[in-house]
Amino acid sequence: MINEPTLKDIAREAGVSVAAVSKVLNNRIGVGADTRERITEIAQRMRYRGRGGRATSPSHGLSNATIVTLDRYVLNDAFYGPILNGLMAAGAEADIDIKIAVTADVASTPLSSVLKGHSTEALLLLGIDQPELIDEAVKLGCPTVIVNGMDRTMRLSSVSADYHFGAWAATRHLLELGHRDILHVTHPYRESIKRRLDGFRNALDEAGIRYDPDRHMLDLGAPEKMTTGAGSIIADHIEARGSVPDALFCVSDIVALGAIQELTARGLSVPGDISVMGFDGLSIGAHASPSLTSMQIDRDAMGRIAMQLLTEYAANPAMTVQRVTVGVALQERQSTSLRKVSS
Repeated sequence: MINEPTLKDIAREAGVSVAAVSKVLNNRIGVGADTRERITEIAQRMRYRGRGGRATSPSHGLSNATIVTLDRYVLNDAFYGPILNGLMAAGAEADIDIKIAVTADVASTPLSSVLKGHSTEALLLLGIDQPELIDEAVKLGCPTVIVNGMDRTMRLSSVSADYHFGAWAATRHLLELGHRDILHVTHPYRESIKRRLDGFRNALDEAGIRYDPDRHMLDLGAPEKMTTGAGSIIADHIEARGSVPDALFCVSDIVALGAIQELTARGLSVPGDISVMGFDGLSIGAHASPSLTSMQIDRDAMGRIAMQLLTEYAANPAMTVQRVTVGVALQERQSTSLRKVSS
């Protein structure tokens, strides 16, 4: 009778402790990605069957996962709500217990502190992709996927809307309406937001318009200012500018709705005097006056795809890092129109 391989046999072959092997085969955190891959490969080669007498399963094997995000994203957030719904629904379908760990500030709170008290096998970083956070997540060594963000160093897989070409398409829409003097309202502090600025610049360049940051971009200055309250900042900027731009392309629907409200209050007509374009496709935009032209994102699909990617990575830690982009679609409504030509 051939002796079945044991954890000790795998540990000896891999040159690691039995505890490390146990963590990997039970999908626990605390083992680096390279070591995890080596242990998994050896276990499969040795045909390790475990206590239940079954070979290591190609299925995901996850019993739980933790969503790490900002507290403001889970407290009545119109954008992140559908993504969370997609994640939770897909998790339930895969029989994975989903927990949520929140923080008020990624910059000042280490990931280890956010996860304190959470025994987790995998991570979903929702709307947070700051480099220091990614470094911590990589060191944890557990399956991790960034949702609505991306890793420039390409160590973690991610799912996000196609912000570059979505912004390019939004800007093209304004250009096709005859607008040339377009102001992009943003605060490029995260990769997904920087991609929007890149797409905007790409569209201007293709139209033969040289990008001038002083003329074409308004930086709101802080994430906390990317709300409807941005309307007053935008209106003040336009007044100081000395001329009304043909159109605004706002980083989000919420910022765009704030702009419409404040510009209208100051006597400008939308879209008569200035067209306003959003980005997100929030349902509230359809009920605004005027209704908001935007770029629609299937946010529920983003959540579901992220969960699928997480389970695939859990089943195969050696899987190549992937960056999945979800397409966006133009929602043309009343807040944009043909450029008004002076008589």
